[in-house]
Amino acid sequence: MERNREITVKGVGTYHVPVDFVTVTFTLDELNKGYQKGHEDFESHIAALQETVKKLGFKKTELKTSSIQISPKYDSVKGNGEYVKVFKGYRFYTNMNLAFDFDSKRLGSVFAAVGGIGFEPKLDVSFSVKDEESAKNILLANAAKDAKTKASVLCEAMGVKLGQLLTIQYNWDEIIINSSARYEYDCKPMVACGAVSGSAIDFTPDDINLTDEACFVWAIEE
Repeated sequence: MERNREITVKGVGTYHVPVDFVTVTFTLDELNKGYQKGHEDFESHIAALQETVKKLGFKKTELKTSSIQISPKYDSVKGNGEYVKVFKGYRFYTNMNLAFDFDSKRLGSVFAAVGGIGFEPKLDVSFSVKDEESAKNILLANAAKDAKTKASVLCEAMGVKLGQLLTIQYNWDEIIINSSARYEYDCKPMVACGAVSGSAIDFTPDDINLTDEACFVWAIEE
């Protein structure tokens, strides 16, 4: 019985895509001994952030809340040879995201505005692409082209022909599309020194370097 002749090649796709989308995450993590006072402060700070983004030209609804937690906080303290829970207060925590087309000056204006807000939310920035599906499709297409090129070169070197494509093996792991570029801004010292209204820095984040792979099996013909 004639043995089927096959060639299996792993295709590696790469794609360097420029950043065109940015997400700013505002984190409020506050502790207050009294629930009522803590709740009032927490609400006022959220409202202040919402009003700030509105003044920057965003809609209030563009500031999305991804999580919110209100809970008592305890510390474990050792006393008389054993640990006991000591009430520290009520913790008020939330994450809010503001996403928009990348513009370094607009991003800088967000930081400057929040720097003068009167309290210190933590700010994190992630750079990405708006059309993630398009980037993923290009990446997969590049992996397929790479595999076919390798298979064709190998077959030509061995004096055989690349036949019909038999199978494609792909793991379908989620591809995370985020730039490694960092933009950090510490509100507290900036407020303290009065440097919250300076001009924004014009910059271009590093491209996002994507890599993915898939295995392709072809028949070999004489």
